Amino acid sequence: MRRLAAAAVAALLPALLAGCGVRATEVVGAGDGPRPTGQPNEVPIYLVKDGKLVRTGRSGLLNEPYLGLQQLTIPPLSTESSQGLVTTVPRSVGLSAAFLDGAGVLTVHIDQADVNWPRVTIGQVVCTANAAPNVKEVRLDYPVTITSRKSSEPTPPATRPLAQQLKQAAARYNCGQFADLMAR
Repeated sequence: MRRLAAAAVAALLPALLAGCGVRATEVVGAGDGPRPTGQPNEVPIYLVKDGKLVRTGRSGLLNEPYLGLQQLTIPPLSTESSQGLVTTVPRSVGLSAAFLDGAGVLTVHIDQADVNWPRVTIGQVVCTANAAPNVKEVRLDYPVTITSRKSSEPTPPATRPLAQQLKQAAARYNCGQFADLMAR
């Protein structure tokens, strides 16, 4: 019985391996190979001239819509400097897009505690982040400083009340709130 089954399989095997009637063909050309066609997009950033916000652009990378935030901590390019443009964001600060929620609120992480920057600096960050696709509002996220002291110790300098820090950290901004700082 086994011999009969083996003989049947052996007889059918060439038909099964024949490819169900598909005939061999020559190599079919598919045209030229792939060519990179993407161009870097311009990333909008806001710099400062004479205390006013000025929108400008820098060459970016494809699919990097938040690159402008990191660009704010880089000194202005020579062409920007020649126009009197500066950045007021400290070089030592790290800025990164942390999260864009479904309502279009982008959380920008700032790696410096107790951000007590001038309004024009906050405007630079907010307007640059707000210029990215799908961003309707910006929330600044940074560590809050809490200082405790004994009643006999002097008050530490340069610390804001916790309530003020928390209020600013919870605030949502959009570029329209800085319209009075826009260069005309």
